[in-house]
Amino acid sequence: GQKALLISEMNLDSQPYNKEWTSVTWETCTLRTWLNGTFLNAAFTAEEQKGILTTAVKNDDNPEYKTDGVNHTQDRVFLLSIAEAETLFRSDADRAGKNTAYAKAQGAYDRSGAGWWWLRSPGLNQHSAARVLPDGSVYRDGDRVYSVGYAVRPALWLDLTSGIFASEAP
Repeated sequence: GQKALLISEMNLDSQPYNKEWTSVTWETCTLRTWLNGTFLNAAFTAEEQKGILTTAVKNDDNPEYKTDGVNHTQDRVFLLSIAEAETLFRSDADRAGKNTAYAKAQGAYDRSGAGWWWLRSPGLNQHSAARVLPDGSVYRDGDRVYSVGYAVRPALWLDLTSGIFASEAP
């Protein structure tokens, strides 16, 4: 109706899910803090940020390993969950995330232009987070939260009534 879910077309940066090896969830990870602070302020002007909605983000358990997703959060910028990644794209090929030159420069692993990208869902335990592989398949086991080389593909809900991102017709 009056809002749209936007997912970056490409992997925009490379960041660890969490800066240290510890038991962590989306609610407590450093990547969430970075997305809603440093990234938000660098990627969008103050005026553009007015059109980005604060969203109730549901943090479900890992559907295969039952690892606890713990508390739901309120975020302006977030990563997709396992369920969202598996349902919002028509195929693995559509889900595959190509790396931007900036993401590569920041250390994103690259396989023929595509990279691994984080999901917000926990992996097989609280020390891992799920991710998407270069071929676009969802890897529910995840990887260690402090791992480097994985890309970030942000998502957000845009208020379509804000007029902030409306195209200007000549």
